[in-house]
Amino acid sequence: MHRKKLIYLSLLVQAAIVIALATGASLLVQPVFGGALPWGNLLTGLLLTLFPINFLVIRRAGATHAIPLIVYRACVNLGLILGAAWLFVSYVLAGNWSTTFQGGDLNQKIWMYYTYAAAVLPFAGYFLMKLLGNFFKK
Repeated sequence: MHRKKLIYLSLLVQAAIVIALATGASLLVQPVFGGALPWGNLLTGLLLTLFPINFLVIRRAGATHAIPLIVYRACVNLGLILGAAWLFVSYVLAGNWSTTFQGGDLNQKIWMYYTYAAAVLPFAGYFLMKLLGNFFKK
């Protein structure tokens, strides 16, 4: 029961972050404790970390063959690593905590694809597992 409560809490936090990001809440541009890091970036990093954790916690091995399960876990774990490192990678690529890029340079494109990969990998792992499950039966 404790695990279920943590999952629901995580989903609630993620929903609140998505709503704040989608509505452009004024909190997002405010600095965290008066520093240079805006709340929006901190919350996005948290969202990109919690999201793959939910995939790992909710998904059970069940009657899935080992190969699709390995692909699934690899994608979700890579998404987790990318999500957990997102804030620091953003800082390195942008040169500042607010992730403002000067011009349309290569770093901005790398950051954009990095962010997409962090968000999409858990979904991709799930769908690849389902697709491969059709070819590999337990």
